[in-house]
Amino acid sequence: MVEQAVFLSPAVVTPAPQQPSQANPAQKQATIQFQLITTKDGRPFFPAFTDVDELRKFAGQKPVQSVMLRFDDYVSLIQRNEKACGFVVNPLGLSLTLDRKTVESLAAKKKEVAQLRQQQRQQQQQAAYSQETIEKDAQVMVGDPDEVPQAMLEAVSQMAQGRQDIRSLWLRQMIRPDGTPSLIIVVDHTGTQAEVFEAVAEAARPHFGRLPVDMIPYGTSFAEAATDGVEPFFRREG
Repeated sequence: MVEQAVFLSPAVVTPAPQQPSQANPAQKQATIQFQLITTKDGRPFFPAFTDVDELRKFAGQKPVQSVMLRFDDYVSLIQRNEKACGFVVNPLGLSLTLDRKTVESLAAKKKEVAQLRQQQRQQQQQAAYSQETIEKDAQVMVGDPDEVPQAMLEAVSQMAQGRQDIRSLWLRQMIRPDGTPSLIIVVDHTGTQAEVFEAVAEAARPHFGRLPVDMIPYGTSFAEAATDGVEPFFRREG
């Protein structure tokens, strides 16, 4: 409800008066008056309906204007109207009442989650690749990815096309001895490894998904075994 739901809210929409001097008529603003309903104890709430059928329970068959609102819109309405005690979802059906305190709490939580997600995205975007050593006798499993991050592969391939020092790239999924999965990009290159790996990481970074992405150079026994019989997602022709 807080993140995705779209509600119908009864309202009176009054078109703005004609303004001949206004260059762009599409920019004319309309006035919207939202309706409040009153509970048995006299408290006013904004109504919110999940669909037309629920709206008709309230309005009957008479013509009714409505606008589509999300949770954030109701938060804004309640903040601007000191008398409003909150909003009610489907008052003649489910009748889920969210009072002002609950709405403020949910809004604060949503903002907190959004900030956390933003921080995580920034950390992913700022994170550079790291070098790891796989022990010689470590029991790791390598296979096809459960989910192919197509957008990431396209971005990396486009970058590689512009570099003469990248010959081939493979995508594999690795399960570490502790059961932790990750994606690995095997890089066959002729340039300086640090520069090539940084270029791959920079191209892939905006498209990182739920799994971390590691890189290993082609030419080691581990990389050759991981790519044996597997078509690269990028291969330089000629």
